[in-house]
Amino acid sequence: MPPSALTNKLAPAIKARRPSAAARRLLATAVAAVATFAAIAAAIAPWLFSPAALMDAVGDQLQGSSGLYVAARGKTSFSLFPRPSIAVEGVAFADRNGALIIESSELRGDVDVLPLLAGRLKVAAVQLVRPHARVDFDKTPDGAPGAAARAAAAKPATLEAAAADNVRFGTVSIVDGDARVSYRGRFYALEKINAKFEWRRIGEAAALTGAFDFNGERLEALLWVARPGALLRGEESVVTSRLDGQTFQFEAQGVGQLGANARFAGRVAAAAASARRALALFDVAIPLPGPFSDAQFSAQATLAPREAHFKGARLFVDGNVFRGDLDLQKEDGRPTLAAALQSEFLSLRPFLSEAPPLVDANGQWTRQPFGLPDFSGVDVDLHLAVGHARLGRLKINDASITATLRDGAAEFSIDQAQAYRGAFKLRASVAPGPDGLVFRANAQTTAVEAGPLLWDAYGKPLLAGSLNATFTLDGTGDRMSALMQSLNGRASVALVDGEISGVDLEKALQGLEKRPLSSAVDIRSGRSIVDAASASIKFENGVANISEGSVRGRGFSVAFSGSAPLPERALAIKAVASEADNAGKISDWAPSIAFEVAGPWDELALKLDTQAFIRRSNAAAPLLPRPEASPQAPAAR
Repeated sequence: MPPSALTNKLAPAIKARRPSAAARRLLATAVAAVATFAAIAAAIAPWLFSPAALMDAVGDQLQGSSGLYVAARGKTSFSLFPRPSIAVEGVAFADRNGALIIESSELRGDVDVLPLLAGRLKVAAVQLVRPHARVDFDKTPDGAPGAAARAAAAKPATLEAAAADNVRFGTVSIVDGDARVSYRGRFYALEKINAKFEWRRIGEAAALTGAFDFNGERLEALLWVARPGALLRGEESVVTSRLDGQTFQFEAQGVGQLGANARFAGRVAAAAASARRALALFDVAIPLPGPFSDAQFSAQATLAPREAHFKGARLFVDGNVFRGDLDLQKEDGRPTLAAALQSEFLSLRPFLSEAPPLVDANGQWTRQPFGLPDFSGVDVDLHLAVGHARLGRLKINDASITATLRDGAAEFSIDQAQAYRGAFKLRASVAPGPDGLVFRANAQTTAVEAGPLLWDAYGKPLLAGSLNATFTLDGTGDRMSALMQSLNGRASVALVDGEISGVDLEKALQGLEKRPLSSAVDIRSGRSIVDAASASIKFENGVANISEGSVRGRGFSVAFSGSAPLPERALAIKAVASEADNAGKISDWAPSIAFEVAGPWDELALKLDTQAFIRRSNAAAPLLPRPEASPQAPAAR
């Protein structure tokens, strides 16, 4: 048979055995998969079958990225499914100097596939499970230069900087960790840390989010940096941060800078149900009295390592609203706060809410010891311009108020103020001493309306008129009762164009000769118009000695003197009222009435010599008992 005929005869059989196109494609895919798997197996064989090689590859990458030395004390494993990943037990990170030490019970990492095909192990995301960290900011870190350190060392705007910014970094997660942080001899503990740090590339934006327990409060934190590489090189970068807790909330957004010119400039805002309790979380005490509740703060801030400036600040606290500037500086480890604020309305009651009561329930000065906090670690210089200020029912307007703290001594002054249509000034200081607090105060009133002042202060408008007074006092004590017993000083009081309520001296004196018994009743009613009144007071060991007292009014003139023992909160004044002309001149035969004003401050009473009125009455005088005759005297005829 010819060859051609044989071929034609076998052609159908040969055609029937040749694979189809679909079968050829499937075969090619299978061959490629086997080849790929063989390539991957060849690439990862050192890590699949050699834990030491796997740990070396992981350690080299982590050390190159972080600059920390890495060691593993447990089992190391590599897995391809469901995705390439590694797991290392008992991992530790540290630098030579011990400034940072991290010990994690387990490290888990996701591996990039493409580098894996090339035989390179590239961990894209790291998760530290139950890590324990110790951070000492008082030590200088000493380790191998990591990716961040190389970016920081590059000069700005150079090829070296561009290359450093192009280095891939990755993602680090912390699960149920804790940290012990030491700074300037103080230790801080962060518990139950769950955080995620995303920094894909050195030159790209970095974000840190997480939550942790700090001093018994759960805090959520956020930090976002637009150009972390530039920030590390001392260049500016937009920075956003936030810290939220049940006690307070804080946020800041602006431009930050590290290095020799480290600073932050931007907007800051904070809010707290209790600013005192919120700052206490960070061992910071407010060097001023008051609860500082319902606090809100916002300002344009400039922050540097040793100073902070807040411009255009708005502070809402204890129902008061303040606007102005604050500056905080720290020299030789001692902070100094200076503030210039304005307020349309100021309630002083919150600042005294935690002060012990002045008087106990029994009406005596309290024996409760003063409990002022230690302010020796901070200096304060506070200036307030207030439109209206109120303490209880007492009020002042257009006040300039200053409060200072120096070496633990506090000084408060109202440099100028309008009060009850007059002027008012006050300066008081309190400083620690061997026997308690050393107290000094001086005050001055000019043309103050005495009636409204006494009504707001005591609820009893006993006097009215234009009041001019000066006081200078000093004392020492560890409680109010002791302080009152030690007071020394001087005072002068003058009243013009006023009146005395509840006493009608003019009417009583005019009817004394004709109706003496009626005068005893008339003196306790009505009022006495006063042209002028004055007195001098000297305080000696808690007793106010009143001298040179005089009152001149329509048809009368009064001379008085007495004392007021401050520890007993009592007053004893003896006075003689005489009939006088309009010029206040008293004639030799002018009738007069002697009386006393005495008793506790809250229950002062007018006491008269009743028998003197009766003796003046022809009808009532015989009713008085006759004095018994002396045994040595002759019998009266």
